[in-house]
Amino acid sequence: MSGRCFGDTRDLFKFDLVRHMMKSLPDLAGFTFVPMLTGTEANGHRKNGAKKDLEQAYRTGKAGSQNQKLREHLARLQEIDNDLEYINGISTYFDKEMILIDISGGQRFTNNERISYFRSVFGKFPKNSLIFIDPDTGLKDESPDCKHLLYSEIKMVCDRMDTGSILMLYQHFPRGKYEDAIRETSTRLEQCTGLNTAVVTDNETAFFILTKNQKLEDRLNNSLECYADTYPALQCMNCA
Repeated sequence: MSGRCFGDTRDLFKFDLVRHMMKSLPDLAGFTFVPMLTGTEANGHRKNGAKKDLEQAYRTGKAGSQNQKLREHLARLQEIDNDLEYINGISTYFDKEMILIDISGGQRFTNNERISYFRSVFGKFPKNSLIFIDPDTGLKDESPDCKHLLYSEIKMVCDRMDTGSILMLYQHFPRGKYEDAIRETSTRLEQCTGLNTAVVTDNETAFFILTKNQKLEDRLNNSLECYADTYPALQCMNCA
């Protein structure tokens, strides 16, 4: 995550989706957030005004925009430049929603310290949790920078994840053939983890969601389909 995007329409989508999953899947004991903070502050950088306009997002039916409490909360947090302070503000939202949240790996993320960062995450790995890993840009096979999450790291997470948990991954796609890119990423994830992958996307931002438990997977797919039906711009892919 970087300060240029704090409180924007992508955050509205991601945190509303998390809330929906936590409320619709009550067997999940908590929400574990791995933010991969890059330390890129908003100060001195141009923010995208269009993506910051949450009222416009509501008028145009963007994902998450029906959640008035979250819209108002993120609008207040948009003034924050410091990434650690912003994460604390996100934690406050989930506390008010009575959703147990744990910030795992809340320190700054650097490419040179990838191993120690994920070691700290694994040190207190949760059970029966929605685990959301939020790289600044998304997934990559090799030669990453601090904006990327490696497939090998995803495999390590899946190997340690219990059967009562769900893994959710953020991916931003540049303009182009979204469906081909989503299909390729989904196939790569399935090859890497051996797990089926569900996808929710607005054709710019995609969330790849995996679990080891077949019964939980069926309920998860139903939950994601219900969420996608709420917003016409969303697609739910690979959901049986």
